[in-house]
Amino acid sequence: MSKERLPIIANGEKYIEPIIKKQNFGKKERPFEYEEAKVKIIDNLTQIESKIKNKTEFFMEDKVLCVRLEPKFEAKSYLPSSLAVSKDMKFIGGRKYTYCIDSETDEVKKAKLYFLKTNDIGINKLKEVLQTGLKDDVENWKKQIQSLNSIGLLDEAEKIQGFSDEWEKGSVEIVLHPLGEDNVKEMVDNFSEVSGIGREEMTVRSYSDGITFISTLADKTKIHKMKKFNPLRSVHPIGEFEIDPLRMRMPAVDGPQPPKRKVDSGIKIGVFDGGTDDNIPLLRGYVENHDEVEVKATLSSLRHGTGVCGAILYGHIGGKTPQDEMDVPYVSVESFRVLPEDKSIYQNDAEKIYGMYATIDTIERIVKKRKDIHLYNLSIGPKGPIIDDEISRFTYVLDLLTYDVKENEVNPLFCVAVGNDGDKGELLDRIQSPSDMVNGLSVGAYTYNFFDEKVRANYSCIGPGREGAKVKPDIVEFGGSQERPFIKVGLEGNTLEVDTGTSYATPLATGKIGRLMAQSDEITPHMGRTLLIHNAYTDNGVRDDEIGYGFSDRSPEDILSCEQNKVTILYQGELEASSTAKLPIFAPFINHAKGNVNITWTITTIVNPDNSDVDAYTNNCIEDTLYPHSGIYKFTKDKSPDQKLNITKAEDAPIIEKLLQNGYKMSSMPVSASPKRNKSETELRNKDLKWDTVIKKNRSFRASSLFNPFITVHAIGRNGYEHEKIKYFIAITIEAPRYNGNLYDSIMQTYTNLVPIELRNINKLMLPLEQEI
Repeated sequence: MSKERLPIIANGEKYIEPIIKKQNFGKKERPFEYEEAKVKIIDNLTQIESKIKNKTEFFMEDKVLCVRLEPKFEAKSYLPSSLAVSKDMKFIGGRKYTYCIDSETDEVKKAKLYFLKTNDIGINKLKEVLQTGLKDDVENWKKQIQSLNSIGLLDEAEKIQGFSDEWEKGSVEIVLHPLGEDNVKEMVDNFSEVSGIGREEMTVRSYSDGITFISTLADKTKIHKMKKFNPLRSVHPIGEFEIDPLRMRMPAVDGPQPPKRKVDSGIKIGVFDGGTDDNIPLLRGYVENHDEVEVKATLSSLRHGTGVCGAILYGHIGGKTPQDEMDVPYVSVESFRVLPEDKSIYQNDAEKIYGMYATIDTIERIVKKRKDIHLYNLSIGPKGPIIDDEISRFTYVLDLLTYDVKENEVNPLFCVAVGNDGDKGELLDRIQSPSDMVNGLSVGAYTYNFFDEKVRANYSCIGPGREGAKVKPDIVEFGGSQERPFIKVGLEGNTLEVDTGTSYATPLATGKIGRLMAQSDEITPHMGRTLLIHNAYTDNGVRDDEIGYGFSDRSPEDILSCEQNKVTILYQGELEASSTAKLPIFAPFINHAKGNVNITWTITTIVNPDNSDVDAYTNNCIEDTLYPHSGIYKFTKDKSPDQKLNITKAEDAPIIEKLLQNGYKMSSMPVSASPKRNKSETELRNKDLKWDTVIKKNRSFRASSLFNPFITVHAIGRNGYEHEKIKYFIAITIEAPRYNGNLYDSIMQTYTNLVPIELRNINKLMLPLEQEI
């Protein structure tokens, strides 16, 4: 079979059809009888009233209660909304809580917890409704009461997260509940009084109708005091913000010659890092540096920033000699220096004490201002593993910046390093903020072992991620090791230096996406994100916590190419809220092929983040279902065996007619390859990645079992976003090695609205920057 390179195909969305898909929701048994549950909740409310009266915590006029559900009631449909019996009562977020720990297996069993804002009147009103039986005849009310474990206050131990036994003092991030924009000042002032932390010692950031973040310096005594503050949602340490020192010390060597032609594709990549000298020969003309902090950068920050910028332009510069000339970069870089590197200067500065809030402010300002940049690299971030029960401000800001753009504007993409503590041992080796973001691309590092096999670099932080992005890192790129280091642009003159780290793996991915964008207008940043994940692979074909979706070592040219019988189609657009759409998998006469056919599909979305509910952080998602054969339907009848028959086969027609006459019902959709009807919410989240922004799946079929295959995508919303559209980016690859003819040509001839993406030659897409040197 010919290995001729053919451009991947776009415009798949032109063949998408809306469909009406019948939703079946099975009944779920409640764990308690109604009267039993009602008595328990009345007792809970009495205890809360006693605690308020005795001032066991510092309570404001609005109190925050914890509504704990029994296990297996995680789905959004089980939100106990009926409890808000007063206009002053409102659910303001949620998270998971530890329901129990199995004494034999030590398995931690989790359940859903909701935060309910109310006042004394609301508590009294809820208690009155329960005591008088006012809603005893309302079925939905009864079911919600029966699903409750308890109503109470957040335990002090649940507020304090991520502190080691050795921790004495340091930078912390405090998260306060959203009690309303008008109450933020009073709430922060009260917190200052309770904790003993002066208002001038805090950096406070609040978001519209959302939680309030506070960064400050605290010790054990102040942590103990703030536990008593009722609006406190959580407090956790902020890791040191520093650039890793070089993992090896080797002298710089002479580098290759810079490209003689100075041209520009118009694709700009923003880099937030330690800055660089844009007069370095290999960077001159392609990098512009902007100092966003007043303090002079140190050598280590400039080395780091220079290496990152060079990696975006040239990748890993291994094997180059001083006589070689570098290829012309496809992109240019805007370097924003946000790192005040000399920590001795910052002993009393908020950036040192208050953990990156000034840096995050700068990133917010620049991204909102620079509408000409749609792709950013972050190889920086605070040390320390993410915490399941809380979202950091850094993560939330990047997710919000990605989502919150005007209509018809391009959503920016952040490529973020996962961190270099992967060799620190269990718990400490988990990915670091903000690489847990759901709308970005998180990048780990790989290297090679003694057998020249790709393996995760031992320093590269591992997953899992959190709800909404459980697979982390998304991909791994080459980051080097001591045995095979990463070769990068040096700081002094025309030189090269060596280093290792996810800091350099990440710009390889960022630069690759920039190159995809430069080569084709059809590739937006988030379609580039989709394609990198789509083309990543693992040795066993299964995603895992160490390398996510796998090694990303394919070149942009390979990613944008098909073969005759291995074809990739792109789909992108917006899906209406609560709608279901049918995406055809273009494969004419595929059932006449021989052997096996492999179908791989990757879906990424951009969603509105909800910082008030870690367990429901993504307000929207897409559910996918594969239908391999458009003609095979299921016929069912109570107390009778199910039948699967092909409505396109003449020999099945009389059987179908007889079944229907005998009371059988035909399914509204063909038989799917992965039925979800009997899966629990937990199974859907863990196995099918429900509510995640990335879905990647692969299935293999006998060619004869396929007929007009298609995938349905169903948009779901929650947290008040049930009516919001969701942006999607999809890549589907169908591989039929023994197809009878040329699959690529068959697709193009049959579906005339599909078009191969237009690949531009580098010599034609570039505009001169200056005269050749």
